[in-house]
Amino acid sequence: MTSRILAPALSVFLLPAVILGGLLLASPEVRAEVKSAACKVTAFLATRDGDGSIPEDLKFLEEQLRDDQFAAFKGFRLLEAKTLKLGLDKAAVAALQSSFKLQLRLLGEEDSKLKLHANLMAAGRDKPLVDTAYKIDNNGVLLVGGVRHLDGKVFFAIHCRGEG
Repeated sequence: MTSRILAPALSVFLLPAVILGGLLLASPEVRAEVKSAACKVTAFLATRDGDGSIPEDLKFLEEQLRDDQFAAFKGFRLLEAKTLKLGLDKAAVAALQSSFKLQLRLLGEEDSKLKLHANLMAAGRDKPLVDTAYKIDNNGVLLVGGVRHLDGKVFFAIHCRGEG
């Protein structure tokens, strides 16, 4: 008799907790999953000669170009910039006039960071200069390079913004 009374009484107290817990676990995440990305690829030349100023078209990189890793360089010049639209797991290619080819692929999102794969090739080389998967903050910049050039070194800035 006690078990007959206890079972319905217990279910009255537990049922709301089970329903509420299920709702909390099943609640959808507010943030949308990244399905595409807009990327800007900027190729620039860093030289030992110059006055140390950063041209207007490279001002978005000023913080990085003032860092210790660029201390040996006094001149900066934009070579070219290309815009790429990436779909999820679909490669986009930027064929650059400087005989480099950059292939980017959006792999998804992890821990609110964009997951990308970059493959940088130089004309006349069988192996890529860079072939790597990486994670970066949304709207972040990855600098790749240090490729020797007659006047200095060529660097590539990859700046991507995810879209839902």
